[in-house]
Amino acid sequence: MEWVERMNQAIDYIENHLCDDIDYEELSRIAACPAGLFQRMFIHTTDVSLSEYIRRRKLTCAAYDIQNTTSKMIDISMKYGYESSDAFCVAFKRMHGVTPTMARQTVTKLKSYMRLSFTLSIKGDVEMNYQVVEKGPFKVAGKIVTSSLENNITPQFWDTCKHDGTVEKLIEIGVEPHTLGVCFGFNEQGVNDYMVGIETLLDHVDGMEMRSFPRSKWLVFEAIGPIPHALSDTWKRIYGEFLPQSVYRQSDLPTLEVYFGDETYADDYKVEVWIPIQS
Repeated sequence: MEWVERMNQAIDYIENHLCDDIDYEELSRIAACPAGLFQRMFIHTTDVSLSEYIRRRKLTCAAYDIQNTTSKMIDISMKYGYESSDAFCVAFKRMHGVTPTMARQTVTKLKSYMRLSFTLSIKGDVEMNYQVVEKGPFKVAGKIVTSSLENNITPQFWDTCKHDGTVEKLIEIGVEPHTLGVCFGFNEQGVNDYMVGIETLLDHVDGMEMRSFPRSKWLVFEAIGPIPHALSDTWKRIYGEFLPQSVYRQSDLPTLEVYFGDETYADDYKVEVWIPIQS
């Protein structure tokens, strides 16, 4: 219940500051976890980035003000953090499908995104098998792409790495022939750096970026089934069911996806999800 209470307190803070600058460090303090980890947990449990949620809530409240007050458009736009009425108009129309002026002058259907509320869902019908592993230090070589929840290009990046010889080269230099997906964590805008890589003993690999990991403890989960559905479901269960009720606390190291083979559409395909935890 502590996790649920912290998340709801974070939402309370957001709701109370929709007309102010939202301090992401304060959100991190309320949630009792690093800012990047809070972003990651928020996205995996809600399927929307924190910045997008805040944007939707601001534009929902702005629509109410337009239809229920006589405030000037410029005042409403500034109230919700837009520096110009033009920027506000573009954002408003993108979400609601009409301009702010049309919303005030006519009976118009507008979109409303309600305040989030986190609850603890007790689910015991499907077990979650996991193990605690201590590993490291170790090095990972690979290529990195910047992706986001709204424009997730990670699958295309994997396809590119498979077809341009990157994956083949990685397997040649790897400690084991298991490729890795390294998730470095989402920022305030819901943007995440993602590496297609492999564990290696080498200190340098031409054309590859290198990342070092300290010795750490990890929770290891299995996702069995076709990708991406089995992997997506496992991520959701980790953040929506396991971690909220667990004694383990995630650290701010990147998370890992360990891929076994390339038959990703097979019903028995296996991926391991490695969650770094505090010692």
